[in-house]
Amino acid sequence: MNPSGGLFWHLHAWRSQPLWAPTCADIAQWLDAMPIPQQGPSHELLVIGASAGWMLPSAWLQRFDSVATYDLDRWAAPLFQRRHGAALRASGTALRCHTHDGLANLPSLLQAHPRATVLLDNVLGQLRFHHPTVEAASKQIDHITRSLRGRHWGSVHDAFSGRSQRRSAGMRVAPMHRSLQAKHTGSSTDAAPTRSVGLALFSDPLAAQGEWLDHLTDTVFPAGTAVHHIAWPYSPHYCHWLQAGWVAA
Repeated sequence: MNPSGGLFWHLHAWRSQPLWAPTCADIAQWLDAMPIPQQGPSHELLVIGASAGWMLPSAWLQRFDSVATYDLDRWAAPLFQRRHGAALRASGTALRCHTHDGLANLPSLLQAHPRATVLLDNVLGQLRFHHPTVEAASKQIDHITRSLRGRHWGSVHDAFSGRSQRRSAGMRVAPMHRSLQAKHTGSSTDAAPTRSVGLALFSDPLAAQGEWLDHLTDTVFPAGTAVHHIAWPYSPHYCHWLQAGWVAA
């Protein structure tokens, strides 16, 4: 069973749409502000880890001439087509949904689509669940970001997750924050400043309880990248703190 997908995940996502609406609005705002590549606008989008596109707005996908999605989950492709297919057909955007591991095949995908914009859609933060050790997961994340050098790419991913106090239905989740990615020193403690910033941002607004899980994504973006920090109430008692950013070619 895929630990970060499957039919139960999609059922939970469908039921949680009202709860997730503020998070989806923040993600849409971040996507709308996507910088145009310096070499000219890219008309092709590759979405790695697309799932069913539960948190992606169709209006943003319509900006592209073609969209290709990649996800191991066998339910992802048909559900993505069901959610976004009609809107993309209306805008003349070609949609192709692939059921295979886009991360494992990333070098060949980049070679086959040399001018495409790449979006890693809530996938990097899940890699720690696909490896037996933290070191192996961190190594793959580093390999992925190195492979993308020279490309226009973006990622939205889990930074931390954990329990939070129940919040009344009328309360807003924590507002989106912005910061600049700290410089990486390459040492074993180089991520400490970034972790401290992230913890300070979400701990009080989300009424964090207990020890939160570190998803090993604090050095995904190069130093100086504009990073958006977004609260995602996954369920009434459990919350994720997302990072989102774009990296220029």
